[in-house]
Amino acid sequence: MNQQDVSPAQKRMEAIRTRAARASRDWSVMADGQLCLMTGEGEAEAVVLRVTDEAPVDDREFVLHLPDDHFWLLDMYDRLAERHRKALAEIDRLSPKPKDFSAECAMKCAKDHAFRRFLEERHNLDTSDLERIKTRVRSILAIQSMTELNTDENARKRWLSLRAEFDQWRRAR
Repeated sequence: MNQQDVSPAQKRMEAIRTRAARASRDWSVMADGQLCLMTGEGEAEAVVLRVTDEAPVDDREFVLHLPDDHFWLLDMYDRLAERHRKALAEIDRLSPKPKDFSAECAMKCAKDHAFRRFLEERHNLDTSDLERIKTRVRSILAIQSMTELNTDENARKRWLSLRAEFDQWRRAR
């Protein structure tokens, strides 16, 4: 994914992850006349935030639990994102694969003698040369490349129409 594909939400999540990765995971609450949010231990212990008595109890609880809640939410998000990725992969694995109309057309041109006879009778095609057959079929379908049958809905419809015409011709014989 290049920089232009990154959404504002993804940028914000990356900034949150960066700050969390740089921050200590060792937090504690201490009361020394005031509630203090601390990080580190022993000599490395530092007061990060002092919560005054005037702060409402619910706000104090919210602020004092922010570090633990923040890391917990990031961990939970990662677990859920992984489950989501696995579920999408499973859906993809179980989903029917789209038909490869390009390959189907190429196979009919190369190996289906009835299809060649159909082209000869209905479209006045000299079927002695595979390259000539493929060129004429591309012309009939108004495409430059067989791969368009998989990428262009109109080309696919033209192929399905030609194939249906062939099936009808074959049943009538």
